[in-house]
Amino acid sequence: MKISISNIIWSKGRQNLPSFLSALSNQGVEGVELALNCLWQEPTEISKDDLKWLKTMISDYQLKLISLHSLTYSRPDLEIFLDYTKRKDFIRYLKKYCDLARELDCQHIVLGSPKSRVTYGRSKEELDKIFLDFLHQIDNNADGIFFNIESLSKDYCDYLNSHIEIVDLIKNADLKNVFLQLDVRSIIEAKENIDNIFQNSGYIKHVHVGNPGIKIPAEPFIKIHRSVSKELKNIGYDGYITAEVLKLKYGNNEIMYNYLDKTVEIMRELYD
Repeated sequence: MKISISNIIWSKGRQNLPSFLSALSNQGVEGVELALNCLWQEPTEISKDDLKWLKTMISDYQLKLISLHSLTYSRPDLEIFLDYTKRKDFIRYLKKYCDLARELDCQHIVLGSPKSRVTYGRSKEELDKIFLDFLHQIDNNADGIFFNIESLSKDYCDYLNSHIEIVDLIKNADLKNVFLQLDVRSIIEAKENIDNIFQNSGYIKHVHVGNPGIKIPAEPFIKIHRSVSKELKNIGYDGYITAEVLKLKYGNNEIMYNYLDKTVEIMRELYD
């Protein structure tokens, strides 16, 4: 297994990307995951020159772009269940992200987006029908990409709160490019059974790790992290595992380099 680090651990702004990539390269980290909203106000509107700059920057530091996440941070208005118009807008937006991923030679997209999952009192049967239609339309435009659905605990939304719910939804849906996003933070928050999740390991194409609060993997949850790592090795998972960890602040000061060092150290201890 190989480790990757998301840029949410670093200061926002494209002017800060070189220092982040340099820090990863100096640490010998091979993969990077990007929340593009940390670099541009609206990622789907960036120019060809911006894309070229980003690809060159990643290449210059000999890194591989693993995944794009935090897709709707800049578009909290996008929703799935309110009405057809909102859903179509969301689908068009995600198609643009699929195009971005292909332009950037990026194989994974992660869909979390808790604000988009407001259920408006609809029944589970109706929610599942709407969401599957939504996924089929994404699936038709995601060739060459793993489009990974992230479970989110009930603290964040009221739909797809466990990994098993996602598997149950997609396993008979005839989707080519849609898979399960394994997220250790979600496992912890939802108190899920790890064995049950790994009985459906064929749906796992990408992995996020972190503690509740989007913090560095640490006690009191190290045992869970070690169990997930063991199961990933048992199934022969050879992809990247991304630390999804927010940058640490002490007062008004950002702590980046030392915090990144500690994150890489614990990731290597647990998942490398």
